[in-house]
Amino acid sequence: MRNSFKLDSALSIFIFSISSLALAQTATQIDDFTKAAKFDDVSEVQSLLKAGVSPNTLDPKGNPMLILAIRDKSMKVTDLLLSNPSTNVNLANKSGENALMMAAFDGDLPTVKMLVLDKKAAVNKPGWSPIHYAATNGHLQIVQFLMANGAMVNALSPSETTPLMMAIGSGNDELIKYLLDNGADLRMRNHEGYTAIDVAQLFGKDDIRDGLKSRWLKLYKEPYPGGPKKSPT
Repeated sequence: MRNSFKLDSALSIFIFSISSLALAQTATQIDDFTKAAKFDDVSEVQSLLKAGVSPNTLDPKGNPMLILAIRDKSMKVTDLLLSNPSTNVNLANKSGENALMMAAFDGDLPTVKMLVLDKKAAVNKPGWSPIHYAATNGHLQIVQFLMANGAMVNALSPSETTPLMMAIGSGNDELIKYLLDNGADLRMRNHEGYTAIDVAQLFGKDDIRDGLKSRWLKLYKEPYPGGPKKSPT
């Protein structure tokens, strides 16, 4: 029985190895997939997938093909990859960016909805998250959708940057108000000790800075104390 079990196990490993080799991508296939994803050549992608190329193939720079298709607005290829049950929508590139982050950054609400509702993409990714990326470009509707589906309004990036701080740079007053009205904390500071008010000052957004200071006074019953104090040299 033991010898039979060992033989069966060895045979299974051999078959798995052969199958893996059969699915391995050649450099030419990777190059073809990269071009097809970039230029929305859906027929070429279909051919590659039928030939056993993985939908999770990375381009030479380490970008998953789904991210490449979303970034270059290749909608037919994007739809094809999202319809493939083997596509890992949470697969990230070397910068830690995934498909949902890229779609949020680009303001592609239909793709964001498909990723979240149909493909169950992770809304709250550790580190930089989709809501940070949506807020960076002032995409109010995407921020609203992400928060309606569980995104944390005070999510912290590796530098302890909040979505509110990212929204400041976009200058979208509606987005800033929405975040504040839904729990964004003005008191939070990034790793350099700056609040959203300080970020507004740094970006030269004087109207936003003054509005945030007024809100601070209303909320905390005291004037804004200012940013981090430098130690005397």
